[in-house]
Amino acid sequence: MVNPSRGPERLVRAGQWLIALLFAYFLIQVGGALIADLPLLSSQPRLEQYLDQPRVAALETELQPLQSRQQALQEQADRLRERQQQASQAYGREKASFDNWRSARSVTEQSEQNPEVIARARQLDGLLQQQQQLSAEQERIEAQLRALRASLAPPQQQLGELRAQAEGRWRQAVQRAELRAFGIRLLFVGPLLGLALWQFRRFRGSDQWPFVWGFLLFGLFAFFVELVPYLPSFGAYIRYGVGALLTFLVGRALIRWLNTYLARKQQEQVAPQEQRQRSIRYEKALQALGRSQCPSCERSLPRRDGVLPDYCMHCGLQLQHDCSQCGFHHYACFPYCPSCGKPADLAPERLA
Repeated sequence: MVNPSRGPERLVRAGQWLIALLFAYFLIQVGGALIADLPLLSSQPRLEQYLDQPRVAALETELQPLQSRQQALQEQADRLRERQQQASQAYGREKASFDNWRSARSVTEQSEQNPEVIARARQLDGLLQQQQQLSAEQERIEAQLRALRASLAPPQQQLGELRAQAEGRWRQAVQRAELRAFGIRLLFVGPLLGLALWQFRRFRGSDQWPFVWGFLLFGLFAFFVELVPYLPSFGAYIRYGVGALLTFLVGRALIRWLNTYLARKQQEQVAPQEQRQRSIRYEKALQALGRSQCPSCERSLPRRDGVLPDYCMHCGLQLQHDCSQCGFHHYACFPYCPSCGKPADLAPERLA
């Protein structure tokens, strides 16, 4: 591929792109710091601001002793439940031991063991009575817990209603804050992006193009990073509606561009050969031929043994010819013969 750019030109071009990126980077940092310092964007509504604090404090004061009493009773009930389980296990072990001992006694039938039978039976009765007392105490505490829960229910319900109402008002405030933040960002980003697009359309071909590109990158970043993520989330139709509108506008622009491009190519193909040759810029011709494409119709060209054809089989443009002085075969876009240096009869735009 023949590169039409000179070495220093390529180096300066790379430096210009670096300047464009650095310019965009510093503008993005300045814009981000400016938006972050806006007080209307940094302050967000808090739920506590919308609670009826005096009423909430009164209800919490009313609930505090009841909840403390409930916690104490619950801990007592848990301890009783543990003691009841231990007593039940002890009774089960003693009863199993007594049953085994009684079975052994029935075999020996020793009458002198009758007092021991009575003692062990009384011990089992004592364990059973202890279980019954613990169960009764457990029932008493459970009844107190049920009464406490009934007392706690009305203030807890009122407190829940107050918090639900406050949450509703807080969500509405958050939605308004999001909309306000979006509007403020739109006031900054909208004109900024419009100015960037206008500058790019008008000055992208000037010698100040690195700053034009940098400002455009800054405007696009501000739009897609600083603005789009803050579209109000409470209205999904806004987000998807904006997306559908942008998609429609971009699609229409692409369709118009494609139709214009096809019409221009059609007009180029019916123009005389010499006029078509002169209308193609030198750099564009070299780049297209390096990609094995026709500089006019931009369709692919087949290579035979690494050599392009003399004419485009799609549009008929002459791609290569012989030098009229030395007969050297070379690209028709060359302004000078690579063999003898004879100038070609080319228009100034092809030498640009």
